[in-house]
Amino acid sequence: MRMIVSVKYAVMALAVIAGGLAITPLFETDHHRGPAEVIDADTLQIKDIRYRLYGVDAVEARQTCRKPDGTAWPCGQQAIAALSDFLQGREVDCEVWQGDLRDPYDRLIAICHTGADDLAEWLVKNGWAVADPDANRLYNYTAVERTAKFLGKGIWSGGFDLPQDWRTLQTGKE
Repeated sequence: MRMIVSVKYAVMALAVIAGGLAITPLFETDHHRGPAEVIDADTLQIKDIRYRLYGVDAVEARQTCRKPDGTAWPCGQQAIAALSDFLQGREVDCEVWQGDLRDPYDRLIAICHTGADDLAEWLVKNGWAVADPDANRLYNYTAVERTAKFLGKGIWSGGFDLPQDWRTLQTGKE
């Protein structure tokens, strides 16, 4: 008799769990998935929603960098092209950071992946973005940045203005 009661409760528990898992996607509003368009190296768009990658600051679309010989090169456009090529034919999954946190440009702050690749980390590792030293420790890419800098990847191959400094120079505002 005791065995029948235990099996009965186990079956009921499984039914409750299965039912809960079946309706979970209905309430999942902080995950967005699909092909992504690269707007700026740290800004993606999936369908009609724009996401700002958390933990990094990428070179701006119009930003130029300097080669070791001082020659200017369009590092912002190259960063966009590199990320676009990397995402070609791949699905991106963005998890909105802390609910619905938005930046001053009304973009959702998000952690985005394609497969097992964290896109913010990919940008820093390949030298297209700098790490935010104040980012949450789970998404702090300063060690990855040191490696990219040591290897002379992307923007670290020559000279450049930090993206925030470049924006300030363009707008005249801090």
